[in-house]
Amino acid sequence: MGNRDDYLVGIRKARLASFVLVLTCFAAMLVVFVLLADRELIFVAAAAIIIAHVALWWFIYRRILLSEAEFFEAVSDDMYAVQFRLRTFETAVRQIRDGVVIVSEDDDLVFMNETVKRLFPAFEDELDISRYDEHASGFSAKLECAAILESAKENRPSETINVDGKFYKIGYVALVPEKGKWRGAVAVISDVTESIKADRMQSDFIANVSHELRTPLTNVKTYAETLMTGTVEDEETVNEFLDIIVTETDRINKLIEEFKNLASMDYMELVLDMAESDLPSLVRMVVKTLELDANKKSITVNYMPNPDMKITVEMDRIKIEQVIKNILGNAIKYTDEKGRVDVEIVSGQNCVQIVITDNGMGIPEEDLSRVFERFFRGEKARNDNTSGSGLGLGISKQIVEEHGGSIEIESKYGRWTKVIVSLPVNKGRGTPGIL
Repeated sequence: MGNRDDYLVGIRKARLASFVLVLTCFAAMLVVFVLLADRELIFVAAAAIIIAHVALWWFIYRRILLSEAEFFEAVSDDMYAVQFRLRTFETAVRQIRDGVVIVSEDDDLVFMNETVKRLFPAFEDELDISRYDEHASGFSAKLECAAILESAKENRPSETINVDGKFYKIGYVALVPEKGKWRGAVAVISDVTESIKADRMQSDFIANVSHELRTPLTNVKTYAETLMTGTVEDEETVNEFLDIIVTETDRINKLIEEFKNLASMDYMELVLDMAESDLPSLVRMVVKTLELDANKKSITVNYMPNPDMKITVEMDRIKIEQVIKNILGNAIKYTDEKGRVDVEIVSGQNCVQIVITDNGMGIPEEDLSRVFERFFRGEKARNDNTSGSGLGLGISKQIVEEHGGSIEIESKYGRWTKVIVSLPVNKGRGTPGIL
C-alpha cells in the first residue's frame, strides 16, 4: 500500500488528463469541420475521434477510480489505526488509579475516567455528565471545569487538598496543540494519603525517638558520671543510683524491642502461635502484673469477673497479653493520681469484648483519628513528658486484626477514654450474652 500523498497526486494527474482529453476532443472536431468538405467524411472522422477519445477517457476514468479507491483504503487504514490508539488510550486512562478530567476551551467536560466518578461518594447513582460541576463542587471546587481551565492557563503548580481526612494532589496541564492554539486543559487527581501519612510517621518517629531516648540516656550518663567521681560513698545511695541506671536501661531496651516487633510486622514475619486459651484468666494475670504501676499513683483498677466465667478463645496468648498490657498500661499512665480504671469482659455468641475504661486525661477530638498511627503521640502526652514510643496502639491493632478481631477507641477530652477489643470466640464456646 502506497503513501496517501502519492494517491492524491495520481488522482489530480488523472483528472487533469481527463480535462485535457475533453479539450483535445473538441479541438479535433473543430479541425475536422474546418478541413473536410465532404459531409460523409466529416461524420466518419468525428465518429472515429469520439470513439478514440471515449476509449482514452474510459482508461483515464478507471485510473481515477482506482486511485480514489486506493486513497480511501489508505485513509480508512489510518483512521482505524487512530481509532485503535484512541480506544487503547481511553481504556488505559479509564482504568488507571489517578483521576483524569479533560475540559474543552469552552468550559465543557470532554472526558473523565472511572476514578473521578468514584471520588464523588455523595452521589450514589451514576454520575450525570451534564451536572459535572455540581458533583465536583461537592468534592472540591478546584475540580470544577472553570477552575481547571483557569489553573491550567495560569500554569499553577500542583496542589494538595484534604477531603474527609484523605489527601489528594491535583496537577494541571494546558492542552496547546499545533500552532499554539488553546484547546482546553487536563486535571490529574492522585491519592497521596499514604505518602502524607508516611511523611507524618517519619516526623513523629524522629520526634518520639529523640524524646524517648534523651531522658533515659541523660539519666544514665548523669548517675554513671556521679558514681565514677567516687564522691558518693553511701552504699544505699550507690544502690539507688544503680537501680536508676538499670531502670533507664530497661526503658531503652523496651523501646528497641518495640521497634523490632514493628519491623517483623512490616516484613510480614508476624507468626501467630494459635491455641485455645481462657481469656478471663489472661486478663486477670495482666491486671495483677500492672497493679504495682497503678498503686504508685493510687489508681483503683476494677476487675471483677464472674469466677465461673470461662471463655475459650483461639489466640496467640503472648501477643494478646501484649495487647492488653499496652491498653491497660496506657489507661494507668494517662490517668491522674487517685483515678479509676474499669476492666470488663462482655461475652457474646460470636465474639468477646475486652472493655477498658479510665477517667483520665482523655484524647482530643482531632487526635482520635490518628491514635492507631505508628509513632503518633498527641501534643498533650509530649508536653506532659509522658513516656511512650507511639507504637503500642498501632502494634496492638495489627495483632488484633491478625486474630480476625477489631479494636475501637472512644474518648471525651479531659473526662474519659474507652478502648474496646473484640475477638472472635470458638463456635459453641463462651457464655451467650447481649451481642
